[in-house]
Amino acid sequence: MKMIRIVSAAILALTLTGCVSSKVHQELQTKYDELLADNESLRASNEECSSDLTEAQAMLERCVEARDALVQDTLAQFQLVNQLRQSYDDLNKNYEFLLENNNTMLARNARENRELLDRMEELQDQLEGKEDSLRREQNRLSDLSVMLESRERRVNELEGVIARQDSVVRFVQERVSDALLGFTDKGLSVEMKNGQVYVSLENRLLFASGSWTVQQEGRNALNELAQVLAENEDIKIMVEGHTDDDAYRGSGQVSDNWDLSVMRATSVVKILQENTGVAPERITAAGRGEYMPVADNETAEGKAKNRRIEVILTPDLGELVDIIGTLR
Repeated sequence: MKMIRIVSAAILALTLTGCVSSKVHQELQTKYDELLADNESLRASNEECSSDLTEAQAMLERCVEARDALVQDTLAQFQLVNQLRQSYDDLNKNYEFLLENNNTMLARNARENRELLDRMEELQDQLEGKEDSLRREQNRLSDLSVMLESRERRVNELEGVIARQDSVVRFVQERVSDALLGFTDKGLSVEMKNGQVYVSLENRLLFASGSWTVQQEGRNALNELAQVLAENEDIKIMVEGHTDDDAYRGSGQVSDNWDLSVMRATSVVKILQENTGVAPERITAAGRGEYMPVADNETAEGKAKNRRIEVILTPDLGELVDIIGTLR
C-alpha cells in the first residue's frame, strides 16, 4: 500500500509539472495499476481465507446444534422406555388378575404384552441407533475442530511469512539505496515491485559503446552492491543484460544484441562474485537483448534507458510455498 501511494504521488507530481513525456507517465500509470492489482489479489486471497474460516465456524455451530438435538431426543427416548416399562409392569399385574377369571382376557393381554415388548425392543434399537449417531457426530465435531485449528495456525503462519518477506525486501531495498546513493545521478535507480528489488544501471555507468568490459566507476557501484548482497545470504540474484534496438556492428565472439546482452550480464556477475560472500549458486545471468525495452527506441534518450543492466533481488520463497501447499 505504501508503494501504491508513492507511485500515485509520482504520477500526480509528474502530471502537475508536465516536465516528462506521456510515455513516462504511462509507465508510471502501468506500474501503479500493477501494484494495485497485486494489492487486490492479496486482499482477495485474504478474504477467501476469511470466508473459509467463517464457513468452517458455521459448520461447527450446525454440528453443535445437531448434537444438542440428538441429546434431547435420546433423553426423550429414555423417558419413553421408562414409561413403557411401567406400562409393562402394570399389564403384568392385570394379566395375573385376569388369568384367574377369563382365558379370553388372558389371550388379549398376552397379545398386548407381546406388542408392547416388540415396541419396546424397537424403541431400544432406535435408542441405540441414535446413540451411535450421537457418537459419530461427536467424533466428526472433534475432527472438524482439529482441522479448523490447524487451518487457522497455517493461515497465521502464512501471514507471518508474508510480513517477514516484505520486511526483508524493504530492508534490502533500503540498504541497497543507501549503499548506491552516490550513483543515483549517474544512471542508477533502485525500486521495489512484485515483491522484488530492482537495481537498474544504465550502460553509461558500466560500459563503453559496444563493449562488455565494466568501467571503473561501474565497478565501484557493483562492489558496493556486492557488499550488501554478501550481508543478505538468503537473497537470490538475477542479472539481466538489455540493449537498444540498434544492430550490433562489432566483430569477434559477439555477433548480435543477444550475445552482447549475455556478455554484459556475465561481466557484472563476475564482478559480484569477486566478493566471497556472494555464493555462485545464488546468481543467475541472463541476456534479454533488445526485447524488453523500458522506453521508446525512437529517441536517443529512450535508447540510453534501454541499454542497461538490471539486478533483480528476490527473497527465499521456500517457506511461503510450503505453507501454501498445506492449505490446498
